[in-house]
Amino acid sequence: MMEEKDLSGEESLQLINRMIYEAKGYFYESGAAALIYGFSVLVCCALTYLREKELISFPFEPFYIMVPVFFVQAWVQLKEEKKKKAKTFTDETIDFVWLGFFLSVIISLAGIFAGAGYIIITIILFLTGFAAFLTGMISKFRYHVVCGIFCLLIAAVSFFIQNVNIYFLLAVVSIIVWIIPGFMLRKHFRKASV
Repeated sequence: MMEEKDLSGEESLQLINRMIYEAKGYFYESGAAALIYGFSVLVCCALTYLREKELISFPFEPFYIMVPVFFVQAWVQLKEEKKKKAKTFTDETIDFVWLGFFLSVIISLAGIFAGAGYIIITIILFLTGFAAFLTGMISKFRYHVVCGIFCLLIAAVSFFIQNVNIYFLLAVVSIIVWIIPGFMLRKHFRKASV
């Protein structure tokens, strides 16, 4: 049973503001974090593919590059959060979806150390498709709904491509889930800032 809490004047004002911005469909996102993450995954896919095909030598697992990228992306995201007029309930829910995604991906990477092989990429593809689909449904952004379903289909196909070529599927997913929406957000952000 939930207890009712008396809100201070400031808390009441914040809640009212949040609800007003939610009703107006307020959205503040530059797309920078999505572009950073998307291009980083794309580069890691290319490097890993080339390394596994023995076309280049690389001193470490290319996906380790994602560790500092997570911190850079988090910094960019926090910087943008401070500029928002209000954090809507939709913003908060989508943030939780992607936080769950990133935590799940980090945990699933333990499978690489356990020698699980390419099936880990399949799991990551499913997680990505699911997170993109939820984001689309929550934000009513049709592109993410469609690309989420497409990513889930790619993840299903990946069961049959348990070799180095699976990195092509992950590269395609990074383009459609992060890079294309990142550019869409940049365009929208620039229009809104003018």
